Amino acid sequence: MKSVLFIPLALGLIATSSYAAPATPAKVLLAQNAASQNTPQIEQVKAGTLKTAQASWWGFDAADATQCLQDAINSGVPELIVDNTGNDWIIGKPLQLVSNQKIIFADGVVIQAKKGQFQETKDALFNGNKITNIALVGQGNAMLRMHRADYGNPKLYKKAEWRHGINLIDCKDVVIRGFTVRETGGDGLYLGATSSGVNQNVLVENMVFDSNYRQGVSVISADGLTIRNCKFNNTLGTAPQAGIDFEPNQKRQRLANCLIEDSEFINNKGSGVEIALMKLDASSLPISITVRRSRTRGNSAGLAVNPSGRDTQNPVKGQVVMEDCVFEGDRISLSNPVHDAIAYLFKNCTIDFSHQDNPDTKSWQRPIGVSSFNPAGGGAIGGIRFENVTVIGAVDTPISLPYQSKATISDAIGGNILLKQGERSVPYDLAGFVKAKQAEFEKFNQLIPATAELEKLQIPARGQKRSGNGSFFLRNEFTFLQYAREGEAIEISVKSKRIYPRKATIKLVDPSGKTVETFNIPNQSTTFPIRFTATQTGFYRLVRSGESSNYTDISSSHPGNGLFAENGDVQFLPTAGDLYFQVPAGVKEFAIGVGADTRADVALVDPSGKEVERQRELNSMHLFSVTRADESKSEIWSIRVRKAVWAVTVKPYAPLVPIVSTNPTTMLLK
Repeated sequence: MKSVLFIPLALGLIATSSYAAPATPAKVLLAQNAASQNTPQIEQVKAGTLKTAQASWWGFDAADATQCLQDAINSGVPELIVDNTGNDWIIGKPLQLVSNQKIIFADGVVIQAKKGQFQETKDALFNGNKITNIALVGQGNAMLRMHRADYGNPKLYKKAEWRHGINLIDCKDVVIRGFTVRETGGDGLYLGATSSGVNQNVLVENMVFDSNYRQGVSVISADGLTIRNCKFNNTLGTAPQAGIDFEPNQKRQRLANCLIEDSEFINNKGSGVEIALMKLDASSLPISITVRRSRTRGNSAGLAVNPSGRDTQNPVKGQVVMEDCVFEGDRISLSNPVHDAIAYLFKNCTIDFSHQDNPDTKSWQRPIGVSSFNPAGGGAIGGIRFENVTVIGAVDTPISLPYQSKATISDAIGGNILLKQGERSVPYDLAGFVKAKQAEFEKFNQLIPATAELEKLQIPARGQKRSGNGSFFLRNEFTFLQYAREGEAIEISVKSKRIYPRKATIKLVDPSGKTVETFNIPNQSTTFPIRFTATQTGFYRLVRSGESSNYTDISSSHPGNGLFAENGDVQFLPTAGDLYFQVPAGVKEFAIGVGADTRADVALVDPSGKEVERQRELNSMHLFSVTRADESKSEIWSIRVRKAVWAVTVKPYAPLVPIVSTNPTTMLLK
């Protein structure tokens, strides 16, 4: 009844508009006349006697066909054919789908977003909210197209990542088949959901998702999703920039019975297949995702999985299966896979590393990356099985296992991997790799973080200007110590450079633990002075808590300062620079851990400036160990970093002093 009343009202409005604005009668009369000419058919649709209709019966306006097409959809006709009028269907605002309707895009039909429209950040081309029994089907060469380049231009549009081609929320019994979705301002297809909602029984097949802004397809919540014979290519614009991204937003959403088969993922800026489960935990329903007979090439990774959030204690359970898949120059990346959580199976897969098309990933030497940066609940890495997996190319060790902190590895990494180079094929000793990593982890885990009694530290005789560098920037939480005598005026220089729009907030804490003042540091790469007069003698602290990826540099010419590795480590964002630390007299053997979470060129340098050891492509935690020939004197050593892509973590171990500095002349000493 609702659609019956709506259509005459819309037609009445069109007629009134044409009468009141004779300057543009042609376009409006075209729409009006077309509808008038097809009044008998429209009446039969209303009566329910005509089950198939052409969209142009409700009119066609070559300049803006939004209302015509929306009226046709609102008719509720079971089968609506968007016919080829010889011109694109120009749409100026989001269209709303209805239940129990199949929309067919005829051969050659292009649904084109209108230039300059879709200004709202969540304006999607087609929208469906809690509707059922819908189908969008293309015939021949049909296409949905938007204006990705325009949406990425801040002079034209407010930045957003939700101007999707097709936006479905909590829908059921959906078929999307046989056309192309290109150049959207978000995802080609977004399967969204309410906090505990889900899309059920969804079939996506014979589709091309090309050159979209955020993802080809985003799956927030789905139960019974089949994707078959589709192409996910050339995603570029805003992160994650994947071919397809499975990423729930709430723990009660789900990813169950999801199947991808006979599909390709090519030249996406991000991963081909991304599975990001940071919002799920053990209270969520187990996940089930299978990818079969599919191919990836030219992506940052063929498959990338992050199964848990930073603070997750008990991760979600389930399974991820890759079967009969080919990764052409693309690596597989599994972050923090924990034993007895998600089971990963790679069956009859080929990883061809004989060529790598993506210049951003050519430096990766290991086709399978299993990282332990922050495993849920500190659990053991595991739950990975390889069955008949072949790695092609000049690869001796197919797996890397980088880590940044204490880690353990279970025996639940197994199966068989064949290394193939030319005519030569050799089984890889996977069990030996696991055993060696277990021994390496155990060595790290037995080390004791450096500690110090602050009152016993020595204060340099006088302060000097920085003789080190100002490019070893701090990241996340840190504590900067500054010794001051009662009544002494202190000035500490702080500089912060913005990476993300987060505040760089630093607290000044006195020796008794009382917060003296809180400073909001401008993210403008300018020097911000923190000045105070000591009310008591002792160590004052500049403390930043929590995550903050802004570049931050702290410098003081007053004697007796340094960065305090209070919780065992200090994190940095250096592009290049030197970090100094003391080896006290009487210490013969020492170890310091340095980890890079992406890549960095890192060297340990002795007091004379000689490199003792160098790691050119460091992407994990590495233990620099030294036995000194002369242990009788105190020495200042340094960590030299070059070509760092992102974060570097430094861990001083006992009997070192847990103080590091970019300025050795004012550093606290033991």
